[in-house]
Amino acid sequence: MGRMGYRNLAATLVATSALTCAVSVAALTPVRAADFIGLGFLPGGVYSNAFGLSADGTVVAGQADGADGFPRAFRWSGGVMTNLGTLGGNTSYGLGVSGDGSAVVGYSNLADNTTYHAFRWSGGVMTDLGTLGGTHSEAHAVSADGATVVGYAQITGNTAQHAFRWNGGTMTDLGTLGGTNSLAKGVSGDGSVVVGVSDISLTTTRAFRWSGGVMTDLGTLGGSSSTASAVSIDGTTVVGSAHLSGDVVTHAFRWNGGSMTDLGVLSGGTYSTAAAVSGDGSVVVGISTTSGGGYLPFRWTAGTGMQSIPALLTAAGVNLGPWLLVGATGVSADGTVITGSGIGPTGQYQGWLARFSTTYGTGLITPDVVSQSFSGLSSISHTGNAAIDGTLGTLTQIATQGGNDQGGSPYSVFGYGAYDSDPVATGSLGITARLPDKMLAGAMVSAHVLRTTMVYDGDAKMQGGSAAAFLARVPDAGLQWMLGVSGLTMSGDITRGYINGASQTSSHGNTTGNGFGAMGRIGWTFDRIWRATQLTPFASYTFSRTHLNGYTESGGPFPAQIDAFNGSANILRLGADARYTVAPGKWLWGGLASTHRLNNSRSDDISGTLLGLFSTSAPATSVAKDWLEATAGVRWQAWRNGFVSASVTAAVPVSYAATYQVRLGLTQTF
Repeated sequence: MGRMGYRNLAATLVATSALTCAVSVAALTPVRAADFIGLGFLPGGVYSNAFGLSADGTVVAGQADGADGFPRAFRWSGGVMTNLGTLGGNTSYGLGVSGDGSAVVGYSNLADNTTYHAFRWSGGVMTDLGTLGGTHSEAHAVSADGATVVGYAQITGNTAQHAFRWNGGTMTDLGTLGGTNSLAKGVSGDGSVVVGVSDISLTTTRAFRWSGGVMTDLGTLGGSSSTASAVSIDGTTVVGSAHLSGDVVTHAFRWNGGSMTDLGVLSGGTYSTAAAVSGDGSVVVGISTTSGGGYLPFRWTAGTGMQSIPALLTAAGVNLGPWLLVGATGVSADGTVITGSGIGPTGQYQGWLARFSTTYGTGLITPDVVSQSFSGLSSISHTGNAAIDGTLGTLTQIATQGGNDQGGSPYSVFGYGAYDSDPVATGSLGITARLPDKMLAGAMVSAHVLRTTMVYDGDAKMQGGSAAAFLARVPDAGLQWMLGVSGLTMSGDITRGYINGASQTSSHGNTTGNGFGAMGRIGWTFDRIWRATQLTPFASYTFSRTHLNGYTESGGPFPAQIDAFNGSANILRLGADARYTVAPGKWLWGGLASTHRLNNSRSDDISGTLLGLFSTSAPATSVAKDWLEATAGVRWQAWRNGFVSASVTAAVPVSYAATYQVRLGLTQTF
């Protein structure tokens, strides 16, 4: 495949960065290093390389080997690497992807495994784009909508290879700058501007920009040759590499407005080349040598100059672990997502994908941070379950510490306010009815404000309502029991905090949820064990379950789509209540209970997708398993058939901070 000066330049890059390895495709969970994503391999394969990236940074095109050892073009999206097949032969190579991610271009062997043609893959179909009359062709880039493809093809007689522009089934010869050969490497978003490299003599090549049927020589950095690799979406900015004076040193360049700018090299290096440019031309990525002679990927902006991508990650507190990054080959339209290849944990070449932040410049999120921030979301379901448990607890106090003495009236209405430092604030209104045989029934509606504090200063602000009812037997002495149920609905805003590189930031979303709970309590009341004191040993069991609907975040550099999740609580209490009657309608009471969260209390793993990056799942945060609950309260008749109730409950876990709940109520019998 003799390809003139471009081939010699490409061979240098290939030898040093291993960017000629082939790629195939299949569903595969991405391999994650400590800080970014490895694209993984096909089943049975050992290497992969990434070349093209969609405008939004979600789709990668490249090549990887399969179990048969032959390279195949792939399209990677959301952790799934898809084998694009071939044009009948045993190999194919993916070199570019459209801005919308729908089309992949490259080249493939035909059935004879000798001839190769440019292809365009879309919707599961690989289309042979043909040639300019010769034997071979390759496609290197495609427009934003996938309609226009550029590359090179041999002309009739195979006497030369020319840059082509393919659209609507027609391959157009773009000619040369006066020499024999040319090759198209990049195309603008609308397909109207093509860039690449062309001979101007037997020994000299020049970067070109083609538009409106005219191929323009972009010049050099003082030497004799240059090559254009990519062009911005609007077609105004071109990047590539060019010789400096003397033709010994090659540097990456950025061309705009008729002027070619030398992007330099990494510290100590002598060679660099630009491979891709962001949509507005402000971010350039590529490869450069260093003082040690090795190759590293770079990211360039006018404000920062050329920076080593591994050095940026390290400075941001990111641990690359065993990864050795070799080259950057693609960048998203906004400059935040970069793809490339490197030597991964297995010691083999592997494509990678990393997302930088435009806000913080050097930031990059890590899977560890993602896992922690996702785990923190489970606290919302814990708070929902705490609200349900608190509602049932309020019913318990109404039933056992006042409802059996209604001043001779069979009915009462009540209003309660409660605050739990978890924190949950609740306002409730309800009614009770006295039934025969010391039975009592009641119902209550409540409004809740739930606030959950999460890791990295994240929080959830939810509002909700609930309805609850109970049936109880509360005699002065003997068997005491109670059954209660409650349902909860809630909605609100969630701020998920996380670390972006070395800086803290957040993304926001809103969702709805619901929950339900039930409790049962049984005890035995001993009357007048000492003066006017009652003692009731008891056992109770409470079950609650909260469901949060999935939602999609906005804002921040790394918003996510969060999947729906559930959390449940199964709580057993063993304890005793005591009441001391000061006077009719006036008493003090207290309680002490040992509380245990049963093993089937759990929250779902929190799963979701960082938009444009990868899917992940994280275990729920842990909660207290055992704690003591101590309660002190008073019920006082304040006016005719009117009562005031107040209580404070302290929950003291074994290894967590204590929480407190305060209840204040008014009851009127009639």
